Amino acid sequence: MILGYGAKNFLSFKEGMEISFRLKKGCPEEISMGKNYSTILCVKGANASGKTNALKVLSFIREVCCNSFNNKPEDEFKFETYFFNKKRSVFFVEFCDNNVEYKYELELNKKQIYREALYRKKKRPITVFERIENSIRSRIREFNEIDNIKLRNNASIISTAYQYELPVFRKIYKFFVTIILNADYSTGLPEQPLSIDLITKYYYFNQEEFEFAKDIIKKCDLGIVDIEIEERLDDKDQKKHVPLFMHEIKNKRHHISYYDESSGTKSLYRQLCSYFIVLKKYGGVLVSDEFDINLHPDILPFLIQLFTDKKTNKKNAQLLFTTHNSNILDTLGQHRTVLVNKDENESYLYRLDEIPGDMIRNDRPIEPIYRSGKIGGVPRI
Repeated sequence: MILGYGAKNFLSFKEGMEISFRLKKGCPEEISMGKNYSTILCVKGANASGKTNALKVLSFIREVCCNSFNNKPEDEFKFETYFFNKKRSVFFVEFCDNNVEYKYELELNKKQIYREALYRKKKRPITVFERIENSIRSRIREFNEIDNIKLRNNASIISTAYQYELPVFRKIYKFFVTIILNADYSTGLPEQPLSIDLITKYYYFNQEEFEFAKDIIKKCDLGIVDIEIEERLDDKDQKKHVPLFMHEIKNKRHHISYYDESSGTKSLYRQLCSYFIVLKKYGGVLVSDEFDINLHPDILPFLIQLFTDKKTNKKNAQLLFTTHNSNILDTLGQHRTVLVNKDENESYLYRLDEIPGDMIRNDRPIEPIYRSGKIGGVPRI
């Protein structure tokens, strides 16, 4: 699971940002559930404050660690520094696997990785490897296989080692590849969502995922009693999969096409395959920008509970999301809410339990205080 991540000189974050899933010792038991980390974290703020940029940090780290080997030697990293300055950018991510903590660090500009390092902590912290430009500065004996790989300016060790099929990197690579995002680090939330044809085809050939999605949609949309997928031939005699949403009137079923369903139902249908992957298959982290688009506010606590309930989240999956909904603040509380603000075009953020004093308390509603503007994260109108 992820424990935290951060960056410096990336998009609207100049001096640095850090998001932590670690819970403080004073966190109530009903929130911590006996864990020292959270399985959910919400990022809130005004429009253009930097909420999406905070998610893009993690998206960029994932891209470098999983896919940078696919770059051509002359390709540049497609990210932007703070107002396009020429200084290097710095990133880190902390995560845990099988009770072993790791910290990955990365320093680069658009053309070159200058430093890359991985640390591991069991009883005491050790440097697993450190790369300076295209040379391995140090590494432990367990990772001696990296001596045989050729490093490139624009490819990370983790992505390269995966292509070389080095077994020792498998669980490291798995952590990064099981981060699932709906927002790209360069473009953000896509204007056009993933093709409904691809999603329906995925459901058609993955029945367990389809049943998972159907069950949740039926709970959230009281008019739907079932969903069926028909395999048809299009005008080019190519197989096409068509979802039919079944509604019952006086014991007679009628089907409605996907395109005639409500925006909320369509949104759930598109999203829930990603929920299944992290909750039921691999664990991992689901990162969702504006995850409540078109959804009724009462559905949000239900979706969050999928990650907080041990019965539905046996693999310790995590949800990181942004939302404009303020009602959710009192569901999440101070330990699971991050606010993003912007001052003179520079973003900065903090978790609510970092605010000094007793303005934010576990026994006091947060939403009225948030709406008053006293703790930030609201537009200056």
